[in-house]
Amino acid sequence: MKKFAAITLFFFCVIVFSAAPPVLAHDGVTAEEASAGDMDDMRDFLLHLKRHREQRVTSDEGRIEFRNALRNNNGVWRHGDTYVITVNKSTGGEATGDSFQSGDIILFHGKHPEALSASLRGLPIFEELMTEVEGAGGEVVCVQDDRPGKSGRHICAVEDSDTGEAGDSFIHVGGFDHELREADHSKSLAACPDPSGKGWLSADMVNDEPSLERYLKGVNQHITEEFAKVSHSRGRLPLARMVQLMPCWREPPWQSGSIYFYIIIYTDKQYGIFNGLTPQFQDTSLILIDENNLNVGQAVRGIVEEKNEGFLTYLWDNPDVSGDEIVCEETGFVPGTSPENEEDEEVFCEEVGNPIPGRSPGTSVKRGYFLRTDFGIGGTTDYVLGSGIYPKSQEGGGSGGGGGCAIAGGGGNELGVAALNLFLITAALFLATLGKSRPGAKFLTRDLRLRRKDKRWKD
Repeated sequence: MKKFAAITLFFFCVIVFSAAPPVLAHDGVTAEEASAGDMDDMRDFLLHLKRHREQRVTSDEGRIEFRNALRNNNGVWRHGDTYVITVNKSTGGEATGDSFQSGDIILFHGKHPEALSASLRGLPIFEELMTEVEGAGGEVVCVQDDRPGKSGRHICAVEDSDTGEAGDSFIHVGGFDHELREADHSKSLAACPDPSGKGWLSADMVNDEPSLERYLKGVNQHITEEFAKVSHSRGRLPLARMVQLMPCWREPPWQSGSIYFYIIIYTDKQYGIFNGLTPQFQDTSLILIDENNLNVGQAVRGIVEEKNEGFLTYLWDNPDVSGDEIVCEETGFVPGTSPENEEDEEVFCEEVGNPIPGRSPGTSVKRGYFLRTDFGIGGTTDYVLGSGIYPKSQEGGGSGGGGGCAIAGGGGNELGVAALNLFLITAALFLATLGKSRPGAKFLTRDLRLRRKDKRWKD
């Protein structure tokens, strides 16, 4: 009987997949082929990228998924040191509020997320490439890399634009590899707006729930005002301006110690588009499970759907506390934390020290505040602004926000019954105090798997 079922399933799959259109098929040169080929192959790789983006990427969610695909090593768009960099095209200040030259703002980076908003024009060969592509009338231009250690590589660039209502122009670069230290943020930092005199609360003044709420509402007003200063189409983020502002938002008055803010695009997958502390949470899904098995992004979505703003208590990494981190301790596959499946999914850690995909990055208790906004640009897409504090016990409790009494007694606590809350927080603190001797991500992930298999932990 089992054999008959297997044969039936096989033929069913053959019929279905042979009849279905090849929606994931690619009709052009891949990154691997371009890296092993000649200049024409690199040119065709960029034309493949441009064609694919124009045909397939038609929504905000689609754009973020495409950017995720661009960072996937050994995928279609990235192979080792061959990847895509997207930079601004000179617009005379219409998109950025300042006269930035082409290539002064990295809008996307396939290898270094931390390089967003930086300029590569300090590298002579990159400046040469930008000069050539500006006068190419939309054609692909290529140069041969003559830098030490890069000799023989082919670098190409092509202008592109959103054909929809936004009409943003940008430049894709393929084959250009560089060190992170060569990305220069100074020009974007020099153009940071002055927020003084606005009456907004700075990050270093946040120490309780009322000040956290006031701080985040000031952030919302600031971003709304900045977006109103530049040219953009209704319903679409002015991407160049937002990316240009990102390094400003990682400095005072917007960031101080453990106080920072982040922006999530309001979709079913809760995509992160900015994080003031962890760039790895940008351009990725924030479906993250904490050590209490709480789907943090899903809980935030529930709050803003119900009342547009509110507080949530969950477990996260406190940058001021050592030993509470849950990060990749080695590269390769690790058990995932998808709550939708009984069996653990496999997720991949590409770099040691990065957050584990699908996992909350730490075990400290965090009290977050979230609000839904459109930053004044209208349209149908909403965004969620978030920030949080790490509350300490009112009776002088331990580090990492271990104030169980403060959390249980706090208004609007989303974790439910106080007794269960206290028990879960105590368990989390025990894990956090393991310090350097704790087995790390592997131990915590294995513990989560065991709990999920125990029916006492299921809803």
